[in-house]
Amino acid sequence: MDIQQMLKNPMTQAIIAALISKFIGSKLGGAAQPQAAGNGASPGGIDLGGILGGILGGGGQGGGGGIDLGKILGGVLGGGGGKNLVGQLTQGGLGDQLQSWIGTGANQPATPQQFAEAIGPDTINEIAAETGATPEQVSETISQVVPEIVNESSPNGQLDPAALQTTLSKFLGS
Repeated sequence: MDIQQMLKNPMTQAIIAALISKFIGSKLGGAAQPQAAGNGASPGGIDLGGILGGILGGGGQGGGGGIDLGKILGGVLGGGGGKNLVGQLTQGGLGDQLQSWIGTGANQPATPQQFAEAIGPDTINEIAAETGATPEQVSETISQVVPEIVNESSPNGQLDPAALQTTLSKFLGS
């Protein structure tokens, strides 16, 4: 299955939404939590675009203290300090692979086990519980999708929050 087809899968969307919500939640005081998958057989319609839109009040536009989606996604990736995906993966031993995904050369692979170790078993287990997936499914999905998303979000060899927003919209069809 190619990455485009994989990202159309509701379970994949739920896993990626839960992963991103772990990092967005740390930026918004824990406010970003996807709904549980219900009985575990289906992700129950969890959709990343809907979660991000809901968290950000319809895209973070306008007054009333709206939140800038690009800034939040930049923080999720690796800007602004604190807990972020790039830092987590780098500290977890995937720094070389990560740099290959960001850079303009060939992408180095990372195994599901490497992702599970880098992200941490507690986070993997939390995502599994939220989505109804097994921890193995979560690790496998993340190992296939995250490198592609990071690669697409760094078109000029640097992570770009606007490119991440575009990439997620393109991949998830929102």
